[in-house]
Amino acid sequence: MLVRSLLATSALLLALPATASAAGYRTSTGQTRFIFNPPHIEYTTRIQGRIWMGNATVSGVPVPFSGVSQWKGTFRDFRTGSGAEQTCTGEIDIIEDLPGQSFSATWKVTGGKACPAIGATTTLSLVDALPRPNARGDFTPEIVNQWNGGTQSSTWKGWQVVSADGSLNCRTSPNGLIKLTYQKGQGIQALIDRSGLAITMLNGAPWLKTTDNCFVRANSQFIQPTNGF
Repeated sequence: MLVRSLLATSALLLALPATASAAGYRTSTGQTRFIFNPPHIEYTTRIQGRIWMGNATVSGVPVPFSGVSQWKGTFRDFRTGSGAEQTCTGEIDIIEDLPGQSFSATWKVTGGKACPAIGATTTLSLVDALPRPNARGDFTPEIVNQWNGGTQSSTWKGWQVVSADGSLNCRTSPNGLIKLTYQKGQGIQALIDRSGLAITMLNGAPWLKTTDNCFVRANSQFIQPTNGF
């Protein structure tokens, strides 16, 4: 039941027209994760130990000179797992404040099937969901492989080269021959295959496979994640 619901949601989103790069946000506790790709949105949240997944369609007009945009639309989410079907529907209001580095979403629940929150309004403040490296500076699979929309976990897609010496070699295999060289400040993307994963470990060190079909060392000395994928 859950797999069918997830696949149906994913198929609907894939059928919609492509838009600008998505951005990931989460609550400070990590309980809610939000993929913002207007006019389309996906999110997952944990409520009383149960996972809810949802999607929304929004409209709005970004205001570049102020950096503050408001988006409004409708949402539908459902509880995963066993038991009777539960869905909630309603209105969603999003405020994206780039200068203030804040992002908030408000759900107003108006209907659904066996929905436990009809009539409720919930507002969450979210922060960027960028992966943070471990104490060694490594971006390990446990850190970068998260739910980023769709039906499975995937490696964080957007990265930027930050090597102090101004360049970063991309190799044919982890620590293999040099295939090409990226320049500092250059944006790169993880190569996401059917598994959704793009990190390979070699002798305890993570390597990121890029869309140029080569590998870079996944360490904060060389690359940093960007909130766009």
